[in-house]
Parts: sequence; C-alpha cells; structure tokens
Amino acid sequence: MDLKLEGYPIFLKDPVKTLSLLPKQGYSNVNYLAITENARYLLRKLQPNQIDRSFEYRVQHRAYQRKLGAKPIYYDEENDLMISDFLEGEHKSRLTPRELRTLAFAVRKLHKIKLRTKPYRFKKAFKPKHTKALHALRKLNKEPKELVLTHHDLNPRNILFHNQKVKFIDWEYTRLNDRYFDLATIAAEFKLTDKEERYFLRSYFKNSTRTNLKKLHLYKALYTILCSLWFKNLDAASHLSIESVEMPSFRT
Repeated sequence: MDLKLEGYPIFLKDPVKTLSLLPKQGYSNVNYLAITENARYLLRKLQPNQIDRSFEYRVQHRAYQRKLGAKPIYYDEENDLMISDFLEGEHKSRLTPRELRTLAFAVRKLHKIKLRTKPYRFKKAFKPKHTKALHALRKLNKEPKELVLTHHDLNPRNILFHNQKVKFIDWEYTRLNDRYFDLATIAAEFKLTDKEERYFLRSYFKNSTRTNLKKLHLYKALYTILCSLWFKNLDAASHLSIESVEMPSFRT
C-alpha cells in the first residue's frame, strides 16, 4: 500500500528508508514499521469504523505524558493514518511476581488519567439477553462503583515490558468503566492463580483493605463472556466494525 509519506513534516528532513508490515496485525488497524536514519515509527492505517480516533489520540497523549505509552506524532484524519514512536518491548504470557507488581503500578497510574467520555454500557453489549452476563451484572449492581478511564483491552498483546517498565499500546477502546474491568481482564488473560490475584490487587491498591475479590471474579466472568461473543460475531460478520455489532474489541 502506498502511504505517500513524503508530505508529513517529520519525514521531510528524515525520510523513510524502509517501510514494512508488522508480522502481527490487529482487527482495527494495519500496522507498519517505518525506519528512518534517526528513528523508528509505528504507522497505523486505521480501518473504517465508528471508533472516535481523535479521542484515542488524546488518550495516547495523556498516556505518553505519564510515561505509559508511545509518543504520538501525528493524526491524519483525512487519510486515516496515525503515527507514533515505535516502542521496544516484550509481550509476555506469564508474569513473575515482580512483573505483576510493576504492571499493577502501571495500571493504577493509567486509571488516574482524567478525560471526559461516556461510560461503557454493558447491557448494550449483551443483546440479545445473555442470562449468565445479566446475572453477573445484577450482582455487580450491589457492589460500589469505581469509574475511571480504563484501557478496556489489556490483553498481553497490548502490554509491553521493557527495562523493568510497562507501557501500553492500542488505545482505541479506552472507555469510562469500573477499574475492576481492567484488573479482571489482566487476571483472566494471564490466568492468574488465586494467590497471584490477591497479590496483584494488593499491589494495585497499595495493600489497602479496598481489594474486592468477589467484584474481580464477577468482572472476570463478564470479560470471558464478552470475548466469546466478540469472536463469535467476528466469525459471523468479519466485514463489520466492532461497534456496528455492538461489541467491544478485546483483540486489537
């Protein structure tokens, strides 16, 4: 694909020498690695959908300011292209206690970002009615709500470990939701044991008494159902955007 990069200011004095597709691609973007004489950049050709990309770009700016994400360079709305620094790092499927603690601190820091957006609506995601999901939601209604800006897609492919630090990528599904949704996503994706879950929550809450394993497990159940529904919808309607089938993405 000809991305016509010559017109972008960052490439005028430092032109692209090589442009290659990344080996692993997501469902919402086509990702390229651009290498110049002095830098490496991630180029994301954004696929048509109902995602608010300008909001995504703002979120990434805030994350970068807090050293939680790549530096955003340019968002070309007309040509559906987003450019940022290329982050080095490793995706992990299992975590050591130290890595789990580092991740907990990073998520806590992420949840302190303040941006206005609409809260995520679970009931809309579970149309038609899903008995197990609605049962979990009824139980969650009895728990205290802790709305924060969540990443909303913290699967291992969106988490990078480098030099004992954690950074996050792919912010397109960032939503206002309960903090436990992100925490439960990590618990589910990394298959944390009961002991690891307790340690993860203690690290996140800095050993306070606010940890709530019941709430974590309810959100884990919801996350698991959402994933199964999302993949089912992806198989049935791969040509549709995630939002058009009223499902969030958990694999970007």
